[in-house]
Amino acid sequence: MRFYRYSGGLLLLLALSACKISITVPEGGSVVTESGSLNCRAGSTCLVDVVDLFFDETFVARPAEGYRFAQWRKQHRGLCGGNSSPCRLFTSGFAGNDALLAFLDNDEVFFLDPVFESTTPGDYGNEPLSACFNPALFRQGTRFVSEYRRPGFGGGYFVAEFDQVIDGSGLFRGNAATRMRLEQRDDGELLATNLTWFSINTSAQQLRYYGSEAETTMPPTTSATVVLAPFKLNRWDLAAGQSFEQSYSSTVEDSRGASSSQSLELKTTYLGTETITVPAGTYTACRVLEESVETSGLGVPVRSAETQWYALGNGILLRAESEDSFQEFLGGTINGVAQ
Repeated sequence: MRFYRYSGGLLLLLALSACKISITVPEGGSVVTESGSLNCRAGSTCLVDVVDLFFDETFVARPAEGYRFAQWRKQHRGLCGGNSSPCRLFTSGFAGNDALLAFLDNDEVFFLDPVFESTTPGDYGNEPLSACFNPALFRQGTRFVSEYRRPGFGGGYFVAEFDQVIDGSGLFRGNAATRMRLEQRDDGELLATNLTWFSINTSAQQLRYYGSEAETTMPPTTSATVVLAPFKLNRWDLAAGQSFEQSYSSTVEDSRGASSSQSLELKTTYLGTETITVPAGTYTACRVLEESVETSGLGVPVRSAETQWYALGNGILLRAESEDSFQEFLGGTINGVAQ
């Protein structure tokens, strides 16, 4: 239930260099083709032959009730790996390419395997989400210093360093709000500063985020303001398996005077608690799923999903994982105390 989100389209794999497609469907859904030529059910492995230049099929993963489609599995010889959109595969581009045509004459096998995730408590612990809500993180003067591991460009990882402090209050676009200052560093060098404006209702275990102001410090210096209307709501009063939905808009205004807006529909589901291991150690964590539909001025909806794990007791974000990225908690302190 982090404040910031992103949007972006998904790339589809449009070239097929194999004569068979193997589809293994786990529990939680099925895979069909838009043409109706295939219906591969849960627990089945289906083989699709690709024998000529007229193959053109779009494969759709359909989750069963109580599940969601996370992505096509990333694996060796995997097709559309990491994407969560229907996967279109066709061979029309093979014409005139002898090397590609040669694949149609052998027994090469590629894989298109869906990943389904449960959206019900199931085997999760049934502690309420409030067990992972730490209001102390949002009190005036609280300082949270942390490091997270993120995937690097071209492979490997890099360490993102954050210094967060609740350092004031004021008005943000007419809303009385508390200010959270977040500084991002690299080997101690300041890269960017972000001021997030929010209000907290401790008794209701809810936060409202109104927007933020960000500025980079490395040349060329840039700045931008994000305004959420009316606000983004984070609720920590959910029971395991409970969801809530909300709608709001997000407007970005940059230092050049440019502005863009999008509308968001967000569904938040609390799945329950489970044990996870991150570089900082092994924790009991509350698992939260956020599914969003973002529509820009072009009117094209973009769907995305992110799973988040918060530590029981101290409320620290331990891991966040989307279809194309993740971050993991390496370690940190709250008011100087190691977590």
